[in-house]
Amino acid sequence: MISKAVYKKLAIVSLVFVSLMVGQPNAMADAALSKVLLMATLNSGPAMRPLTWKIYRLENDKSTLATSLGRHSANIQLAPGVYRADVTFNDGSVSRSRTFDLRTVSSSNVIVAMD
Repeated sequence: MISKAVYKKLAIVSLVFVSLMVGQPNAMADAALSKVLLMATLNSGPAMRPLTWKIYRLENDKSTLATSLGRHSANIQLAPGVYRADVTFNDGSVSRSRTFDLRTVSSSNVIVAMD
């Protein structure tokens, strides 16, 4: 027969093991994200005009909206994959697009000249 002390030790070890296993997927998911700097420029400087970024994830000949932003620059995190950034001035005067690949990098700068 196993004593109460042994049961307690087994219970503690089991709880520690389970808590480590439960926390692991979140840590792996966070580590897999790539950091992306988005910057729209005008005349070789930041485009200090109202604009909209739409970031699409491209896979299997489909594009799925990943995020949308309304600033000239931003830092975001995205899962590995291939993406397209569509940038448009809010008045509709200029629209540009860039494709970028995050499959093998942990960070990327996406700079779009709006002139």
